[in-house]
Amino acid sequence: MAKRPLPPELRPLMPEECVHYRDKLRAARYAALADAESFTEVCFVLEALGLRLLGTEGIMGSYKPRIAHYAKGSPLFGALPQSFPATFKSFDALYETVRRARNDAMHTGAYARHATEAAIELCIGLEEALMAKNERRVGDVMVKSPISAEPWQPVAQARQMMLIHSFSFLPVRLGDTWYLVSELGLARYLSVEFDLKVRRLGYSIEEAKADGMELKEIPQQAILSATDSIDKALNAVPGQEGPTLWLVIETVGPAGSQWSNLAGVLSPFELM
Repeated sequence: MAKRPLPPELRPLMPEECVHYRDKLRAARYAALADAESFTEVCFVLEALGLRLLGTEGIMGSYKPRIAHYAKGSPLFGALPQSFPATFKSFDALYETVRRARNDAMHTGAYARHATEAAIELCIGLEEALMAKNERRVGDVMVKSPISAEPWQPVAQARQMMLIHSFSFLPVRLGDTWYLVSELGLARYLSVEFDLKVRRLGYSIEEAKADGMELKEIPQQAILSATDSIDKALNAVPGQEGPTLWLVIETVGPAGSQWSNLAGVLSPFELM
Protein backbone atom coordinates (compact mmCIF):
# COMPACT_ATOMS: atom_id res chain seq x y z
CA MET A 1 0.00 0.00 0.00
CA ALA A 2 1.36 3.42 -0.94
CA LYS A 3 2.59 5.52 1.93
CA ARG A 4 0.26 8.42 2.64
CA PRO A 5 2.13 11.74 2.26
CA LEU A 6 2.30 14.06 5.23
CA PRO A 7 -0.26 16.85 5.17
CA PRO A 8 1.40 20.21 4.50
CA GLU A 9 2.71 21.97 7.58
CA LEU A 10 1.74 19.10 9.88
CA ARG A 11 1.90 20.26 13.49
CA PRO A 12 2.82 17.07 15.41
CA LEU A 13 1.24 16.36 18.77
CA MET A 14 3.40 16.03 21.87
CA PRO A 15 2.92 12.79 23.85
CA GLU A 16 0.99 14.60 26.58
CA GLU A 17 -1.28 16.11 23.93
CA CYS A 18 -2.01 12.65 22.54
CA VAL A 19 -3.12 11.56 26.01
CA HIS A 20 -5.22 14.72 26.39
CA TYR A 21 -7.12 14.25 23.14
CA ARG A 22 -7.46 10.50 23.73
CA ASP A 23 -9.13 11.28 27.07
CA LYS A 24 -11.42 13.83 25.42
CA LEU A 25 -12.44 11.32 22.74
CA ARG A 26 -13.08 8.65 25.35
CA ALA A 27 -15.25 10.97 27.44
CA ALA A 28 -17.22 12.00 24.33
CA ARG A 29 -17.67 8.35 23.37
CA TYR A 30 -19.07 7.55 26.82
CA ALA A 31 -21.45 10.50 26.52
CA ALA A 32 -22.63 9.25 23.11
CA LEU A 33 -23.17 5.76 24.49
CA ALA A 34 -25.37 7.20 27.24
CA ASP A 35 -27.40 9.36 24.86
CA ALA A 36 -27.47 8.84 21.08
CA GLU A 37 -28.20 12.50 20.49
CA SER A 38 -24.96 13.43 22.28
CA PHE A 39 -22.84 12.40 19.29
CA THR A 40 -22.12 16.11 18.79
CA GLU A 41 -19.78 15.83 21.81
CA VAL A 42 -17.57 13.73 19.55
CA CYS A 43 -17.74 16.43 16.87
CA PHE A 44 -16.57 19.07 19.35
CA VAL A 45 -13.49 17.00 20.19
CA LEU A 46 -12.74 16.31 16.52
CA GLU A 47 -12.95 20.02 15.81
CA ALA A 48 -10.65 20.82 18.74
CA LEU A 49 -8.14 18.22 17.54
CA GLY A 50 -8.41 19.46 13.96
CA LEU A 51 -7.88 23.07 15.04
CA ARG A 52 -4.74 22.04 16.93
CA LEU A 53 -3.34 20.14 13.94
CA LEU A 54 -4.30 22.72 11.33
CA GLY A 55 -3.30 25.76 13.36
CA THR A 56 -6.24 27.82 12.17
CA GLU A 57 -10.00 27.61 12.56
CA GLY A 58 -11.79 25.77 9.80
CA ILE A 59 -14.59 23.31 9.17
CA MET A 60 -14.59 19.56 9.75
CA GLY A 61 -13.75 18.89 6.12
CA SER A 62 -10.60 21.02 6.31
CA TYR A 63 -9.41 19.12 9.41
CA LYS A 64 -9.76 15.70 7.82
CA PRO A 65 -6.31 15.31 6.15
CA ARG A 66 -4.45 16.06 9.36
CA ILE A 67 -6.62 13.84 11.52
CA ALA A 68 -6.30 11.13 8.85
CA HIS A 69 -2.52 11.23 9.23
CA TYR A 70 -2.88 10.13 12.86
CA ALA A 71 -5.76 7.75 12.10
CA LYS A 72 -3.52 5.50 10.03
CA GLY A 73 -1.80 4.45 13.27
CA SER A 74 -4.79 2.25 14.12
CA PRO A 75 -5.32 -1.16 12.47
CA LEU A 76 -9.04 -0.37 12.60
CA PHE A 77 -8.39 2.13 9.81
CA GLY A 78 -5.72 0.12 8.01
CA ALA A 79 -5.89 -3.50 6.88
CA LEU A 80 -9.03 -4.50 8.75
CA PRO A 81 -11.56 -2.55 6.62
CA GLN A 82 -9.97 -4.11 3.52
CA SER A 83 -9.97 -7.63 4.95
CA PHE A 84 -13.39 -7.40 6.61
CA PRO A 85 -15.35 -4.71 4.74
CA ALA A 86 -18.69 -5.93 6.12
CA THR A 87 -17.47 -5.49 9.69
CA PHE A 88 -15.08 -2.52 9.74
CA LYS A 89 -15.61 0.84 8.06
CA SER A 90 -12.74 2.95 6.76
CA PHE A 91 -11.67 6.19 8.38
CA ASP A 92 -12.94 8.11 5.35
CA ALA A 93 -16.40 6.54 5.55
CA LEU A 94 -16.77 7.10 9.29
CA TYR A 95 -15.44 10.65 9.19
CA GLU A 96 -17.74 11.60 6.32
CA THR A 97 -20.77 10.15 8.12
CA VAL A 98 -19.98 12.19 11.21
CA ARG A 99 -19.17 15.31 9.19
CA ARG A 100 -22.46 15.18 7.29
CA ALA A 101 -24.43 14.54 10.48
CA ARG A 102 -22.63 17.45 12.15
CA ASN A 103 -24.01 19.77 9.49
CA ASP A 104 -27.51 18.30 9.53
CA ALA A 105 -30.20 19.60 11.87
CA MET A 106 -32.04 16.25 12.08
CA HIS A 107 -30.44 14.45 15.04
CA THR A 108 -33.25 12.14 16.15
CA GLY A 109 -34.35 8.54 15.83
CA ALA A 110 -32.60 6.11 13.51
CA TYR A 111 -30.58 8.91 11.92
CA ALA A 112 -29.07 9.88 15.30
CA ARG A 113 -28.31 6.26 16.15
CA HIS A 114 -26.52 5.73 12.83
CA ALA A 115 -24.46 8.91 13.31
CA THR A 116 -23.67 7.92 16.88
CA GLU A 117 -22.51 4.45 15.89
CA ALA A 118 -20.15 5.99 13.33
CA ALA A 119 -18.91 8.55 15.86
CA ILE A 120 -18.21 5.84 18.44
CA GLU A 121 -16.32 3.68 15.92
CA LEU A 122 -14.34 6.73 14.84
CA CYS A 123 -13.44 7.49 18.47
CA ILE A 124 -12.28 3.95 19.19
CA GLY A 125 -9.93 3.98 16.22
CA LEU A 126 -8.59 7.48 16.89
CA GLU A 127 -8.03 6.76 20.59
CA GLU A 128 -5.87 3.79 19.63
CA ALA A 129 -4.10 5.73 16.88
CA LEU A 130 -3.17 8.64 19.15
CA MET A 131 -1.51 6.29 21.62
CA ALA A 132 0.14 4.00 19.04
CA LYS A 133 3.63 5.52 19.35
CA ASN A 134 3.45 6.54 23.00
CA GLU A 135 5.12 4.50 25.68
CA ARG A 136 2.03 3.53 27.61
CA ARG A 137 2.10 3.89 31.36
CA VAL A 138 -0.67 3.20 33.82
CA GLY A 139 -1.33 6.93 34.19
CA ASP A 140 -1.90 7.26 30.44
CA VAL A 141 -4.72 4.72 30.27
CA MET A 142 -6.34 4.74 33.70
CA VAL A 143 -9.75 6.24 34.38
CA LYS A 144 -9.04 9.46 36.24
CA SER A 145 -11.18 11.03 39.00
CA PRO A 146 -12.64 7.64 39.96
CA ILE A 147 -15.78 7.28 42.04
CA SER A 148 -15.26 5.48 45.33
CA ALA A 149 -17.29 4.77 48.46
CA GLU A 150 -16.58 5.83 52.05
CA PRO A 151 -16.83 3.37 54.98
CA TRP A 152 -19.55 5.46 56.64
CA GLN A 153 -21.79 5.62 53.57
CA PRO A 154 -24.89 3.40 53.65
CA VAL A 155 -25.08 0.29 51.50
CA ALA A 156 -28.04 1.90 49.71
CA GLN A 157 -25.80 4.73 48.48
CA ALA A 158 -23.12 2.32 47.25
CA ARG A 159 -25.79 0.34 45.41
CA GLN A 160 -27.20 3.50 43.85
CA MET A 161 -23.78 4.62 42.60
CA MET A 162 -23.16 1.21 41.06
CA LEU A 163 -26.56 1.13 39.34
CA ILE A 164 -26.32 4.69 38.02
CA HIS A 165 -22.85 4.18 36.52
CA SER A 166 -23.19 0.46 35.62
CA PHE A 167 -20.19 -0.35 37.82
CA SER A 168 -19.23 -3.93 38.57
CA PHE A 169 -16.96 -2.78 41.41
CA LEU A 170 -16.78 0.18 43.75
CA PRO A 171 -13.53 0.84 45.67
CA VAL A 172 -13.66 1.53 49.40
CA ARG A 173 -10.85 1.84 51.95
CA LEU A 174 -11.37 0.36 55.39
CA GLY A 175 -8.48 1.33 57.63
CA ASP A 176 -5.29 0.83 55.63
CA THR A 177 -6.76 -1.78 53.29
CA TRP A 178 -8.53 -1.24 49.98
CA TYR A 179 -11.53 -3.38 49.10
CA LEU A 180 -14.02 -3.61 46.25
CA VAL A 181 -17.74 -3.70 46.77
CA SER A 182 -18.76 -6.11 44.00
CA GLU A 183 -22.09 -6.48 42.25
CA LEU A 184 -22.12 -10.18 43.14
CA GLY A 185 -21.32 -9.57 46.81
CA LEU A 186 -23.97 -6.86 47.02
CA ALA A 187 -26.57 -9.02 45.28
CA ARG A 188 -25.93 -11.87 47.70
CA TYR A 189 -26.10 -9.58 50.71
CA LEU A 190 -29.40 -8.01 49.67
CA SER A 191 -31.15 -11.19 48.45
CA VAL A 192 -33.05 -11.62 51.71
CA GLU A 193 -36.60 -11.04 52.92
CA PHE A 194 -37.89 -7.47 52.59
CA ASP A 195 -37.59 -6.21 56.19
CA LEU A 196 -34.01 -7.49 56.53
CA LYS A 197 -33.11 -5.99 53.16
CA VAL A 198 -34.37 -2.59 54.31
CA ARG A 199 -32.20 -2.80 57.46
CA ARG A 200 -29.14 -3.88 55.48
CA LEU A 201 -29.55 -1.01 53.02
CA GLY A 202 -29.27 1.35 55.99
CA TYR A 203 -26.08 -0.21 57.36
CA SER A 204 -22.82 1.57 56.65
CA ILE A 205 -20.42 -0.32 54.41
CA GLU A 206 -18.20 -0.91 57.43
CA GLU A 207 -21.14 -2.32 59.40
CA ALA A 208 -22.23 -4.42 56.44
CA LYS A 209 -18.77 -6.01 56.21
CA ALA A 210 -18.96 -6.94 59.88
CA ASP A 211 -22.46 -8.31 59.21
CA GLY A 212 -21.13 -10.63 56.50
CA MET A 213 -21.28 -8.68 53.22
CA GLU A 214 -18.56 -9.93 50.90
CA LEU A 215 -15.86 -7.41 50.02
CA LYS A 216 -13.03 -8.24 47.64
CA GLU A 217 -9.71 -7.33 49.21
CA ILE A 218 -7.23 -5.74 46.81
CA PRO A 219 -3.85 -7.51 47.04
CA GLN A 220 -0.85 -5.23 47.37
CA GLN A 221 0.48 -6.30 43.97
CA ALA A 222 -2.71 -4.95 42.36
CA ILE A 223 -2.07 -1.49 43.81
CA LEU A 224 -0.31 0.54 41.12
CA SER A 225 1.18 3.99 40.63
CA ALA A 226 0.65 6.20 37.60
CA THR A 227 4.27 5.71 36.48
CA ASP A 228 4.08 1.90 36.44
CA SER A 229 4.26 0.10 33.12
CA ILE A 230 1.27 -1.63 31.56
CA ASP A 231 3.22 -4.90 31.74
CA LYS A 232 3.38 -4.59 35.52
CA ALA A 233 -0.39 -4.22 35.66
CA LEU A 234 -1.02 -7.22 33.40
CA ASN A 235 1.45 -9.41 35.31
CA ALA A 236 0.53 -8.14 38.77
CA VAL A 237 -1.80 -10.94 39.83
CA PRO A 238 -0.79 -14.12 38.00
CA GLY A 239 -3.47 -16.79 37.93
CA GLN A 240 -6.21 -14.47 39.14
CA GLU A 241 -9.66 -15.58 38.08
CA GLY A 242 -12.66 -13.43 37.33
CA PRO A 243 -12.99 -9.68 36.72
CA THR A 244 -10.08 -7.43 37.64
CA LEU A 245 -9.84 -3.83 38.75
CA TRP A 246 -6.50 -2.25 39.57
CA LEU A 247 -6.34 0.76 41.87
CA VAL A 248 -3.86 3.55 41.13
CA ILE A 249 -2.68 5.22 44.33
CA GLU A 250 -0.66 8.40 44.66
CA THR A 251 1.03 9.74 47.78
CA VAL A 252 0.29 13.40 48.42
CA GLY A 253 1.17 15.97 51.05
CA PRO A 254 4.42 17.19 52.62
CA ALA A 255 7.00 14.82 54.06
CA GLY A 256 6.02 13.60 57.49
CA SER A 257 2.29 14.08 56.94
CA GLN A 258 1.69 12.30 53.66
CA TRP A 259 -1.42 10.31 52.85
CA SER A 260 -2.57 8.03 50.06
CA ASN A 261 -5.09 9.18 47.51
CA LEU A 262 -7.02 7.15 44.92
CA ALA A 263 -5.83 8.74 41.67
CA GLY A 264 -7.47 6.37 39.21
CA VAL A 265 -8.71 2.90 38.40
CA LEU A 266 -7.74 0.58 35.60
CA SER A 267 -9.53 -2.44 34.18
CA PRO A 268 -8.70 -4.78 31.30
CA PHE A 269 -11.34 -2.83 29.34
CA GLU A 270 -8.95 0.16 29.07
CA LEU A 271 -6.13 -2.08 27.85
CA MET A 272 -7.91 -3.94 25.04
